[in-house]
Amino acid sequence: MILTKRYCKVIWTYVCFVAFTLGVVSCSENDANESQGLATWRTSSEVSASEGSAAIQISGTLGAEWNAEIVEGTSWCSFKLSDPTASTKSGVVQSAANMNVLDVYYKTNSESSARKATIEFCFVGGTPQTLTLTQLTSSSTNDPYTEGHAKAWAELPVKEEDPNYIYLTHFAGLDGRNVRNFSLCYDKELHVAHWVAYPMHTAYRGSASRDDNFTYDPKIDYDYQPNLKAGSYSGSYDRGHQIPSADRTANAELNAQTFYATNMTPQLGSLNRYMWANLETKVRDNMCADTLYVVTGCYYADTNTTTTDKSGMKCPVPTNYFKVLLRTKNGQTGKKVTECSADELKAIGFWVEQRSYSSTQPSTEICRSVAEIEQITGFTFFPNIDEEVAKVVKAQNAPSQWGIQ
Repeated sequence: MILTKRYCKVIWTYVCFVAFTLGVVSCSENDANESQGLATWRTSSEVSASEGSAAIQISGTLGAEWNAEIVEGTSWCSFKLSDPTASTKSGVVQSAANMNVLDVYYKTNSESSARKATIEFCFVGGTPQTLTLTQLTSSSTNDPYTEGHAKAWAELPVKEEDPNYIYLTHFAGLDGRNVRNFSLCYDKELHVAHWVAYPMHTAYRGSASRDDNFTYDPKIDYDYQPNLKAGSYSGSYDRGHQIPSADRTANAELNAQTFYATNMTPQLGSLNRYMWANLETKVRDNMCADTLYVVTGCYYADTNTTTTDKSGMKCPVPTNYFKVLLRTKNGQTGKKVTECSADELKAIGFWVEQRSYSSTQPSTEICRSVAEIEQITGFTFFPNIDEEVAKVVKAQNAPSQWGIQ
């Protein structure tokens, strides 16, 4: 029997009543949900206009029974490829290792606007969950600039027009909302993102495990991306994240997107695993109640050094990496950075050579002002801040304010 959301509620109420009456347990819906498990999108809750499938990852207690129902979008979504009317499904958690998957199949979207499907998922006796799948149109660009986000998102650099550049944003579900995960400027010829921009806040952090499923970015032609699914680049180069996996642990969907090939660069293992990893930790240490805005990028002084992906495609190796950070000094103003004075803001940049560092901890040696990194890279960061305020803030280079000694 398929149990939809309202029946899950009824069962849950009955279970709590019995438990309370017997004095066995103090019930709360959150306790039940957390003890039995969770359902999240495997990679993305946003898909292209072409027909395909999306996967819901189910993690939970072995033997836990679950039920799912498509309550909106049944005309174009189903749980069975051979049966477009299959709108309900039930199952049992057979593995505790995040290997339980519920596939959702969708048809081509030939409409003029994006559409949404709503899926209600429920562990028997647990809290009902609602998952939303958004299917874009063929004309959707995913470009945050053409979608009008440039004025609202403080982390976005100024858009540079170049025929080799692709701009896009990845979104994910978080606490019942569809939020931005990260944006990027991808180079079709160099096979890397020149920068990846993202907000940092405790809301993006949680207990989701590291995904480790390196895969193609579904929003960019695979021919432009390195094949990193079966292993890393050739030589001594790791698949180096630009937005770290550890920055997105609130749920599986957020984390899985950080393993897209478009977020990777060929980075020396002796850098990636030591000083760079510790710099990423320092950045996380500077999260605050107000949002921390981060842009991480790679730079090419030349393209002389190359490596290859798993298919033999030549991939130029960056000569440098950088990070630029912006937040309020107080960290608890409750104000947007665009509303703040120069005295209320702080910023810093980090400029890192593609080499091994003698110290595993980031030092003042790599610290720069944002203005210096703008001059080197040619990108303009944090353009939404008032021009006069930006002159002061972007000139700052105070490592001790960021925990760098």
